[in-house]
Amino acid sequence: MKKLIVPIAAFVTSGCAAVSAEDQAFHFFNIVLCRPGMEEQTAEDLIELRDRTGINIMLYSLTLHPEGYPAFSKVERLTESYRKLRKALEGSGINPGILLQSVLGHWPRVDKNEEPWTRTVNCDGKMSRFCPLDPRFRKYIFDMVVLLAKEKPCFIMSDDDVRAFSPKVECFCALHTAEFNKRTGNHFTPEEYRKAVCDSKIGDPVYTAFEKLRRDTTDGVAALIRQAIDSVDPSIPSGTCMPGLELMFNGTTSKAMAGKKHTPVMRIANAMYFEGSPKDVPWNVLRSQAIRDYYPDIPLVLDESDTCPHNLYSRSAQSMHFKLGTSIFCGLTGSKIWYINCHKSGIPINRRYTDILAKYKNWYQVLTREVAGTQSCGVAIPCFREPYLWHPVKGLAKGTNIAPHPNCSWESQLGIYGIPFHAEYDYNKDQIYLLAGKESVDRLKDDQLKQMLSHKVIVDGPAAAALTVRGFASLLGVSAELKSFKFNQESICGSNKKLPASMLPELPFLTVLNDKVEVLTELFYVPYGTSPDREKVAPGTVFYKNNAGGKIITTAFYPGSVWTARNESRKEWLTGMLDKLNDAEIPVVSLDYAPVMLLHRQSAKGMLLMAASLGFDPLVQIPLRMGKTPKSVEMLTPEGNWQKIDFSVKGNAVTLPVPLLCYHSVVFRIR
Repeated sequence: MKKLIVPIAAFVTSGCAAVSAEDQAFHFFNIVLCRPGMEEQTAEDLIELRDRTGINIMLYSLTLHPEGYPAFSKVERLTESYRKLRKALEGSGINPGILLQSVLGHWPRVDKNEEPWTRTVNCDGKMSRFCPLDPRFRKYIFDMVVLLAKEKPCFIMSDDDVRAFSPKVECFCALHTAEFNKRTGNHFTPEEYRKAVCDSKIGDPVYTAFEKLRRDTTDGVAALIRQAIDSVDPSIPSGTCMPGLELMFNGTTSKAMAGKKHTPVMRIANAMYFEGSPKDVPWNVLRSQAIRDYYPDIPLVLDESDTCPHNLYSRSAQSMHFKLGTSIFCGLTGSKIWYINCHKSGIPINRRYTDILAKYKNWYQVLTREVAGTQSCGVAIPCFREPYLWHPVKGLAKGTNIAPHPNCSWESQLGIYGIPFHAEYDYNKDQIYLLAGKESVDRLKDDQLKQMLSHKVIVDGPAAAALTVRGFASLLGVSAELKSFKFNQESICGSNKKLPASMLPELPFLTVLNDKVEVLTELFYVPYGTSPDREKVAPGTVFYKNNAGGKIITTAFYPGSVWTARNESRKEWLTGMLDKLNDAEIPVVSLDYAPVMLLHRQSAKGMLLMAASLGFDPLVQIPLRMGKTPKSVEMLTPEGNWQKIDFSVKGNAVTLPVPLLCYHSVVFRIR
């Protein structure tokens, strides 16, 4: 029988290129709570988990940032606990490893007794952690990792505290000031250095040199850890956890941590702690795929299962499984899970997590192999490769994420409407793009915008206004001007159908520039809702074939208002716009008016479709509108088998007789 869990050491040393789609596996890294004196109990828990789920990689969570005096006494105590657990697991087939849960420290120090080492200074001038440029702290890190590496762990992973903020940006200590001066030729004092950075503007020489030093500091810690591992046993693989505010340069940190002989491994920052509405999921799906695709040279990218603080009060077992499935569909091939089947404070962590991982243990592996080699499809949401900018005083620069922010993108609406979408970095493909928000336009260069506008694009109101300012109105066929005007109704031309009007300052006034523009909807002012009198104000949505070969739909509409964006008529309107750009019905869309997210991947063999319920009402069946009538439909069962599904067809409606519950997903293979 083929093993479902490939040993991680074999994978990371062989490299991703050697792994075929048939051999692709989903890797679980189970983080295990350090409980000195309870190692035998922990071993029993892990063996039970392995027997039920096949998960055989455990990383002992060691909080190792310096605490107390001497700080190394904590390291020795925790290492002894790991040694006892490793011995208790001998012969079990479980591969023990280590999570360096805290090297630099997640938060400012609070202990009274500490080592006399240099402290970091944040942008407010306050001391926080120990500075990793201090040779004494660097020796502590090196000696600590050497001690742990001698225990021959199967894998060593750093946590997301290996970063340059805690929680505010660092560091302005004397050591960092001296290094900055050396690099730039300045003669700042620490206070002058901090003021210069705080007064800087994004992109100027001071800011740029400061950001480079921040990144080099973080990468330097990873390189130091790798150096310590290599001094003991270069065959031990290692990886990183991406910090939530340093998405765009964790790749170099992961490579430094992996060293020259291993494949980089990275847990991405796609957590959704303390789960909220299921309707938040589409944004996380877009973010997960955007981060995965941002790092094509890192083959093993892990999901953050985000059960933190590791119980059902934060995340249910069902929604954990749900997120694992969507993450696999985004191309992730592993997950960092927390304390599954372990005890915490003497209490067994709820076994519902174990139950669902056991139920779907084959499902994860089969889906991972099926996704390998397929292409994400659906409406393309433009994402960005430009650096992630965070100013120490001004905070996060708006619109500087990898993916658009939720208030300037359509993925939330597409997700609940059941219209497939995907993250996209290539702006020159024959597909439909949805350009939304001023921030997205601001992120793109002129040549990138010209590329995109030579294809099929829907442009929302704020994006249209930004494009007009940039000089692209001629490619839209309309100019979009932000000015004061009054309307309270939108109607579809040639019918009596009305759309919920979004009367917000972000909506521009559209002016048609030539007679080749087709007006699709119009904005009106009416004295009251049922008034027979109405005054035409401006076009609401237009269609234009430009001289660059692009087919552009520009709308004054703004998707950021859930009151007017999330409703049945807007779904019909958006579906119609997509069909018009596609010159035919788009391949698949949900026919139900309940919130159902569809994710679509395509291969030469056919369509791989995930249907995921984001509403609380159960669906007894899944009705789809499909551009082509399928020849066969198979469903992936929890046991990991493909089961043929009898479906009904009426016109272009295909009904799959499969129930769908809240936070449940079903995967279909359609040919």
